[in-house]
Amino acid sequence: MNKITRISALVFALCLSAAVMTGCGDSNNDIKAGNETSKASPAEDKEEKELDEALDKLEQETAEELEQEKQAAESAVAESESEPVVEEIKYEATEEIKNAPLNSGYIQIGDTVFRSGGYMTAAELVEVCKDKFDTSEIHLDEYLPSSCEWYKVRSVEDPRIEVSVQLVKRREDANEKIKIPDTIVSKVEMKFFDGKQYCLTSGIGADALAYLENVVFFPMGIGIMDYDDIKAFTESQGIEKTDSLVAEANEYIESDDGISITVEGEENLEGNYPTIMYRFKFDPKTLKGTDLRYFLIDL
Repeated sequence: MNKITRISALVFALCLSAAVMTGCGDSNNDIKAGNETSKASPAEDKEEKELDEALDKLEQETAEELEQEKQAAESAVAESESEPVVEEIKYEATEEIKNAPLNSGYIQIGDTVFRSGGYMTAAELVEVCKDKFDTSEIHLDEYLPSSCEWYKVRSVEDPRIEVSVQLVKRREDANEKIKIPDTIVSKVEMKFFDGKQYCLTSGIGADALAYLENVVFFPMGIGIMDYDDIKAFTESQGIEKTDSLVAEANEYIESDDGISITVEGEENLEGNYPTIMYRFKFDPKTLKGTDLRYFLIDL
């Protein structure tokens, strides 16, 4: 029974008791009572004592509950103050990413430009991340324990950003013991948390990196586009439409809700030319842009 219910019950009991005490007697007794000093019966004394005890108990319980509520409120305030505040940092595309060609493999996360697709070594990655990311998971004095390993580097200033990098051995060193600094950065992915939701960058059937306004940027400064803008962009880049199920380099495939552009990457450290795909998505009813993903199809 809560405080309000208990108080109501006791008030009702007091009123009932008063009614019983004042309304039980006839008119003669009332006249007599006016002339004589009334005396309480043993039953009335007992009832009054029980009511007093009940009120005392209620007062004590109410005080205890108020104290518990106060402590709970203070605890909640202290807990909220101790939680890290996720600050919304808005980044801008750098000149480096704006000037990078579509097939370069460059990706900007926050204010740092990475290169995905086998274009940089682990030592170069750590140098790029210096002072901006915590790279303590990558031990440059150790050997890569297998042919490929994933490591996390976390932004020092922006707790929302956590980047995952895949380090691999060169094919010629597949059976050798290779120190981590000499391994190659094969893929770069990212998990973004803004305090409300996660933005996961893993695709279905392939690894993808999602464009994220003010956080993740792609070459030439491209972002989410409406249908007409995508078509104009492909034309400006000399990328032609194909009706095949698989697009070759410098071709695009169009579906009801998206356009996928395929380009051949620049030569990487392995001497290969990765296949890179940009998938633009739009609402088929309004043709308004909804999403943009970056895929590494073949390394």
